[in-house]
Amino acid sequence: MALIGILRNKMGKIVVGAIMVTMLSFIMTDLIGNSTLLGGGQTPDIAEMAGENITNEKFQAKVDLLSYNFGLNTGRNPAQQELDGIRDQAWNALILESAYQNQFDELGLDITSLELVDMVQGNNISPEIQQFFRDPQTGTFSKENITNFLAQMSQAEPQQQAAWLSFEASLEPSRLVSKYQNLLVKTNYVTKYEAKEEYQGQNSNATLEYVYVPYLSVSDSSVSVTDNELRTYLSNNAEEYDREESRNLEYIVFDMKPSSEDSAIVAQEVADLKDGLINSTNDSSYVVVNSDDQFSFLTYQIDNLPSQLKDGNDAVEVGFVSEPQIINGNYEFYKLSRADRITRDSVLYRVAKIRKDFFISDETINAIYREADLFAASAGNTEEFRTNAEAQGYRVLKANGVNRNANRVGVISEGRGLVLWLYNEAQMGAVSDVREIEDQYIIASMTGKQESGLANLENVRNQLTVAVRNEKKGDLLIEQLNNVGSNDLSEIASTYGEDAKTGTADVQLSSNNITSVGYAPEAIGLAFALNEEENTRAFKVRDGVLMVKLVTKDVPEDIEDYSSYSQQLAQRRVGFTSVIADFPYTYFRVYVSRNIDDAIKEFAEIEDMRYKFF
Repeated sequence: MALIGILRNKMGKIVVGAIMVTMLSFIMTDLIGNSTLLGGGQTPDIAEMAGENITNEKFQAKVDLLSYNFGLNTGRNPAQQELDGIRDQAWNALILESAYQNQFDELGLDITSLELVDMVQGNNISPEIQQFFRDPQTGTFSKENITNFLAQMSQAEPQQQAAWLSFEASLEPSRLVSKYQNLLVKTNYVTKYEAKEEYQGQNSNATLEYVYVPYLSVSDSSVSVTDNELRTYLSNNAEEYDREESRNLEYIVFDMKPSSEDSAIVAQEVADLKDGLINSTNDSSYVVVNSDDQFSFLTYQIDNLPSQLKDGNDAVEVGFVSEPQIINGNYEFYKLSRADRITRDSVLYRVAKIRKDFFISDETINAIYREADLFAASAGNTEEFRTNAEAQGYRVLKANGVNRNANRVGVISEGRGLVLWLYNEAQMGAVSDVREIEDQYIIASMTGKQESGLANLENVRNQLTVAVRNEKKGDLLIEQLNNVGSNDLSEIASTYGEDAKTGTADVQLSSNNITSVGYAPEAIGLAFALNEEENTRAFKVRDGVLMVKLVTKDVPEDIEDYSSYSQQLAQRRVGFTSVIADFPYTYFRVYVSRNIDDAIKEFAEIEDMRYKFF
């Protein structure tokens, strides 16, 4: 029965979760199906996935189930940050059950009962099962452990039996995803030509000389850029400037800080507490009642005794009370209450600590709110917002590119309320009412709007201006370098002037960078196409204009076996992995190739409307 005990310790809470989840699922399904209980009418959608409409009620039911699961496994309710994670898990669960399951169904992928038995006690035992039944002393897994456990399952308590069934069920999503990924990965074929190309790319070497003139060496005033040129460049490079939907805003922060009167009250209270601690006859009781720190009567050795209670390397006299100091925004001071000699060389010091937090009076909070509210009322649009802020000396902060699911907005870590305002209420130029966030009052103005697709010109004006200006600089530089009328790179550099940089570089065909030049894969390709001692004319690279001369190159002979290069290419195509399921949806992480995950989500045409609700 020892293994039953292990299961009770590890999974005893899961069974309750399984029972509660079943009950909640039944209740929520009934509620969702009964529109009158939910207020009647059509329920609003939170998403569309693979042609299926997902209602907010369905999503919230999933959040509730996972929240129960979290609470029953941790013994507490989730904190706000953990609740955000549970919402993410609920969202991932819907993607798995909709977008992924749609792919599984079309391919006929399933987990049969015989396969589940094989995963638990057959020849292909699930890694999750192996981990659960691994010997904690040796770290090894024995199939005998699981078979002995299952043989005793009928004698286990109903809760443990249900817990095991719940854990078994959580194995299925992982196996289905693994099947689907293997179907794609293991049927991926790298041709011999592709492997040979990879081999040559890694083993072809060249030495080249170059002349390089960076765009930064040319004055910006030497070229002009028009809006028509910016629009043309944006249109011709649309793929590079494809953007997700986002919003820009400017905002002012009104911090809720104690007034001078509030600070004076606290300072006087601290002075009184110090007098009380000096005269106290029961220090532990005194600090328990009067300190804002729950750990207020502490034991130290001389090495870690607070510096306020030290005189050089020795402790101060018993009864000494330190001067109050402001530490981390709060008053703190100490009293050395007692010194107990444990051995000849060891003394334990009992220390009373008082921490007094600053407070903000209702009068101060109301005054700060009135100040913020008056400003909001005086600013009817962005222009007035900026003008009034400058006139009144308020600092205006910016947050650009805020997406619909963002939590952080600029310096505001819990800015979800502002995001909801941006996407559900605000219009261009609108000014918000006063928002209370993290002991601050916030007033914001929406200053920009980017729809999904091609970037707005104004949102990328600076980037476009640099790009178009560099294009024009490049044309000027190419003309100047080519007109030198020489094939000698040193002579060309000397004629052009000190801004022309010369150098030598050793590169591979697979390289993308040249020393002192930077990213220039096209230059490397051109160099390998040259004959030795041949050089190119001037051409543009990312950060300047380049001329290249091939000194030597070494292209390897063909080999018989390219299999190692085939494996490298195959692995590269799989790419990095993404976590698509985690606790509390499953009891372990479910991974999939990021490339596959991205493709499934794109194919499912997911419309995310969570921003309408939270």
